[in-house]
Amino acid sequence: MELLSIPFLQNAVIGGVLLAILLSVLSLFIYLKNWSFINIGISHATFGGLAVGFYLGLSPTLFGMLFAVFTGILIGYISKKGNIHEDISIGVLFSLSMAFGVIVITLSPNYNTDLFTFLFGNILTISREDVILLFMFSVISLGFVYFSFGKIMFCCYNEEVAYVSGINTAFYYYSLIIIIAVATVLSVKLVGVILSSAMMIIPAAFANQFFWHYRKMLIFSLSSSIFMVIAGIYISFLFDLPSGATIVFMYAALFVTVVASKKIFQRK
Repeated sequence: MELLSIPFLQNAVIGGVLLAILLSVLSLFIYLKNWSFINIGISHATFGGLAVGFYLGLSPTLFGMLFAVFTGILIGYISKKGNIHEDISIGVLFSLSMAFGVIVITLSPNYNTDLFTFLFGNILTISREDVILLFMFSVISLGFVYFSFGKIMFCCYNEEVAYVSGINTAFYYYSLIIIIAVATVLSVKLVGVILSSAMMIIPAAFANQFFWHYRKMLIFSLSSSIFMVIAGIYISFLFDLPSGATIVFMYAALFVTVVASKKIFQRK
């Protein structure tokens, strides 16, 4: 409890728990849609928007967010209209945006290393303003998910049948992509690409090692993510380790251990 009296650790714990709740809920849909590459793709595609923001001397966060939403919609449009899997669309747009960002930042008179620190954020640098922005977005996006949960799940399991049943599948498809895009930008800025990807991919995959029902998966994802964030921050502070790397290492190591243990016991 003594640790929570330190202001920057308070922000890190509150921001980390908010991110754990938001990203573990989105993790369920990403797992069901097999979109494990989307977080990494959008986070790198955001580089182009950040570069434009720096070039113009305006808010890189705002431009990065707009770029992420535009990239997310474009991923969905190309995949649907071109009958191409989302991973291929992500790979193409990710490369295009990174190349565009490098060209723009090379020409920018406002270039500085903040652009790269943005991509590799630090959970211990979360400010009170970041926590408030994250809280507001979490309330809006999780509220939408709560009231549309059944329809979104139907679209994730079988989009064609959901469409025939009268559900506006395009609306929920693009809404989900936009929420993931904005959540990606916010989480990457606060905790970096690696931790953001881990918190968006591992929770549902980890929960599925124990449960197949989506409600149990969701509850387990939420509780395990919150535990990992708090335990990771606590352990990293005690042993003077990088917080983000400690959280990712704990989560990934536990996931690998569980998967390996299941394989070993199934052979016996």
